[in-house]
Amino acid sequence: MTNERGSRGTILIVALSGRALAQSTRRAGLAPIVLDRFADLDTREVAELALRIPPGRAGPLAAGPLLRAARAVAPPPIPLLVGGGLEGRLGVLAALARGRELLGNPPAIVAHAVDPFALAALCRALDVPFPETRMDLPAARHGWVVKRRGAGGGWHVRPAERVDRLHPLDYVQRHVAGRPVSILLLCDGRRALALLASVQWNTGDPPHFKGVLAPAPLPGALEEKLARAAVAVGTALGLRGLASADFLLDEDDGFHLLEINPRPGGSLEAAETALGVNLVVLHLAACRGELPTKVPEPVVFAGTAIVRADRDLVVPEGFFWPEWAGDRTPSGERVCKGRPLATVRATGDDPVEVRQLLELRERRLLAEMVAARTTSRARIGVEGERGA
Repeated sequence: MTNERGSRGTILIVALSGRALAQSTRRAGLAPIVLDRFADLDTREVAELALRIPPGRAGPLAAGPLLRAARAVAPPPIPLLVGGGLEGRLGVLAALARGRELLGNPPAIVAHAVDPFALAALCRALDVPFPETRMDLPAARHGWVVKRRGAGGGWHVRPAERVDRLHPLDYVQRHVAGRPVSILLLCDGRRALALLASVQWNTGDPPHFKGVLAPAPLPGALEEKLARAAVAVGTALGLRGLASADFLLDEDDGFHLLEINPRPGGSLEAAETALGVNLVVLHLAACRGELPTKVPEPVVFAGTAIVRADRDLVVPEGFFWPEWAGDRTPSGERVCKGRPLATVRATGDDPVEVRQLLELRERRLLAEMVAARTTSRARIGVEGERGA
């Protein structure tokens, strides 16, 4: 290890996927210890220690193994930096944060931010459009969706027609169509700054998060309108550190706020590249009460996209990962069809070309994975014949 655990530069990162946070933390000159779902190759390369936490029945990270691992490898007072995955497990967040500096939002603020009824009331008070929300299934279910409090990634959104009974954490919301756009916020508990807008896209049924491009190619007046709404809500909530506000834009440039993510999210890597700044440095300063005097301007378009396995596969031994691939699954691990295999990255001066490059790299990565598996099987066959 580059420094002793418990020293001033060590930070415990807990997230569904901690890779982007870990890389940014390392670039900031700090030493991350990461507990997440994947412990992928990228995370292992930059972390002091990276441990994989299995999924739990009530969330993406099993509470018992997570808490035991945190006590064992990063005991208090090592500070805690939380990414996505704990919004629906506030008791776990409170237990993790006990005896530590929490570099983010405390459970009470997270609870308020992810409560759709509290958020709806706040948006009404601030005159921010928010979809009609209710606790029960309507008699006529067409045009309504069922969502789950504290969930993320889109997997939990279901047409109300397909739901017979609600889970205790479910709520029902009027469906609104539009393009997903997110405003990245930086907050100090009293004020909020809008850093940039990003555009996101989903895939699958139910839809789940696929990729992000930053900055979003939006007209200036529209981006300013979204930024004002996001800043008003973030300020009213008393958010700390990086957060994001997710919107849907309609064809007439009207919008609805869908949710607040009270932690660093899936746009972190693309936003950091686009802005040319270290966002963990800004996050830590904001959590400690300091906001920049000037918002950084984007210097490039940057995008990332999740690559999911197009078939059940095992990552071949010695597979050569291109430099534009991240979240790399270790060799020898089995990845079921539809599960995350890696992330691809791209940058450029034109947002359309960046999006096209992401799609090209996804196809190339999947094709090279299949070719490597075929070659590996052929080599094993030849070696078997030689040994016979």
